[in-house]
Amino acid sequence: MPRKAKTGEEPAVAPAKKPKRSAKKAEVLPVEQPVEDDQPAGSAGAVGRAVTFRLDDQLYGFPIEVVQEIQQLVELTPLPDAAPALVGLVDLRGLVVPAVDLRVLVGMEPRPFTLETPMVFCRVRDHLVCLIVDSVEDVMELPCEGLQPPSGLYSLADRMLGVCRLPQGLLLVLDVERLVPESALAATVDSGGDR
Repeated sequence: MPRKAKTGEEPAVAPAKKPKRSAKKAEVLPVEQPVEDDQPAGSAGAVGRAVTFRLDDQLYGFPIEVVQEIQQLVELTPLPDAAPALVGLVDLRGLVVPAVDLRVLVGMEPRPFTLETPMVFCRVRDHLVCLIVDSVEDVMELPCEGLQPPSGLYSLADRMLGVCRLPQGLLLVLDVERLVPESALAATVDSGGDR
């Protein structure tokens, strides 16, 4: 595209500012969605950017395409007789969303939640699901050819897209489609919150 000659006038539109994260108050952090590419969403090489988070000291990630937004914890409505990982329901602007403790889902001991505990809202099989994590790190660009298929030695290998080596350590990229159980999605339908 050819460049235009400068006329001495500045553009009338100011550049967009990125939202700031604040640990003091709850805020909605919309996740910037990437431009679609030709690779299938489920293949290990298809993940270009990931929303990264921690459970204990381990770095995990979700492909950015499945993440809708990130919020701090809000009030949960408990579900009697629910699966252990399904901790309740969240009201997200009038939409009833199941809340899943990701620590329990991956086989870790549960931790008490605080007001700073982050919730990652993801799209799973045409449903919205809230996944509760220990802390959210950042949106990271994954190195080209950096995502390797998971080793069978990982207990989560069947629910992972791959593993990527980063300066911060190994990033385990999870497959939300295979990670979230049908019982969590059924909670949405049963409560009338399905879209």
